[in-house]
Amino acid sequence: MKLLSVLLLGLLVLGSFGSAGSGNSDKDKACQLVSYWVFENGQWVEKSEPKVWWYCQEPEKAESFDGFAFKEMPYGLFKKPDVKILHQAARDLTDLVGINELHGKLSTNLPSYGGMFINEERGLIFVYMKDEKDKEKIKQALGKYRGKVNIVFLKGRYSFDQLVKWKEKAKELFRIRELEVTWLSAENSKNRLIIGLRDVSPEKLTVLSEHLSTLEIPKDAVIVEKIDLKPLNLEKDYQLTQSLSRYEPVRPLMGGIQFQVPSHNYCTLGFPAKRNGIAGMVTAGHCTEEGAPAYQPDTSDPSYYIGNVEVKLCSPSQGDMAWIRTTVDVSPKIYPYYTIKGFKASQYQYVGSAVLKSGRTTGLTGGTIEQKGEFAGVDNQVLTTMEAAAGDSGSPTFYWWRGYVYQYVELYGLLWAYDPQKEYSVYNPIDNVMEKLDIVPITG
Repeated sequence: MKLLSVLLLGLLVLGSFGSAGSGNSDKDKACQLVSYWVFENGQWVEKSEPKVWWYCQEPEKAESFDGFAFKEMPYGLFKKPDVKILHQAARDLTDLVGINELHGKLSTNLPSYGGMFINEERGLIFVYMKDEKDKEKIKQALGKYRGKVNIVFLKGRYSFDQLVKWKEKAKELFRIRELEVTWLSAENSKNRLIIGLRDVSPEKLTVLSEHLSTLEIPKDAVIVEKIDLKPLNLEKDYQLTQSLSRYEPVRPLMGGIQFQVPSHNYCTLGFPAKRNGIAGMVTAGHCTEEGAPAYQPDTSDPSYYIGNVEVKLCSPSQGDMAWIRTTVDVSPKIYPYYTIKGFKASQYQYVGSAVLKSGRTTGLTGGTIEQKGEFAGVDNQVLTTMEAAAGDSGSPTFYWWRGYVYQYVELYGLLWAYDPQKEYSVYNPIDNVMEKLDIVPITG
């Protein structure tokens, strides 16, 4: 009976895993058409494609397809790729390229490299390249994964170094109020600089063109998307979309449960962490006030007091995060049953990777990393297709190795914003949070 319960629990998790999982509804969500604008023949043209296009078509059908590295495929009718091996191969490629944007390391051993992303269902790494010599370097470096992983080469128009330099210039666009720029990304699946606007109109595109010319950013290298991101605030009388005990008193504290600071809306506790050797909980900054008491699940009873907010960061230069010094015990777990075994640095969180979050309002949801970029002046953020709603701010985002010990996870970051129309959500990567708050996650 106990074994049956474990198996059923595993099936439940698989059903809720994101667009990189096996559920039909998840696949449908990933393959929903989204609009974007490109500059062609002297004008902006609206186009559309599936949100996570590389999960929705054969690699050979990609417009920029430029061949496979190896003949042997890691997938087939009775063959399923090993996701751990895929991530290890992607890590080796990341190290070969030598790029770590978070820490300003942009030198590269492959000058024509234009970006990479993965498909976990088929064991594929997509890489934009222009130079045949660079392609050969990749084949040699990843030859040991032949038959277990394959490389899909895509014809790149721009190098990653070019895209990052244009992104740095484009930060000036955040100052142009009439444009309402919300997002900038040089690291995505399109080998372009993606600029997100709160709303797209012919007038805004005209204004954008003028500023791109002033900044000397080629319009051909830009894709415009409508992305209206906002913090995951929640009104106090908001009703939950599902009945879960995460909004009742939970001791010891863990990630993914409801909490509240006086005069603030309900939010979600992220994960346990130590600061200067003292235990506490991490959450989103906009949910808190420095020095204020915190309660779990809410402020309705003095006995729910769990500690005080010792550090709050909430600005473009610092990000949106906080650390609560707790007076009650904390546990290295994420609701309902995950154990935190470690964390993964942002440079190894790949576009195309699956990701999960556990939140106060929408519970356990999954999706795919779609882009990395800058949101409203906060750099090094991750845009995903995970479902989120008001009250999920502060949720832990994490990776679960499917097919392995199901309850062990690696932290990816801290959720804090979403776009309800495009069904995008944004999280701050874990190494960013650790560096800014000077904390170390507690693991089990």
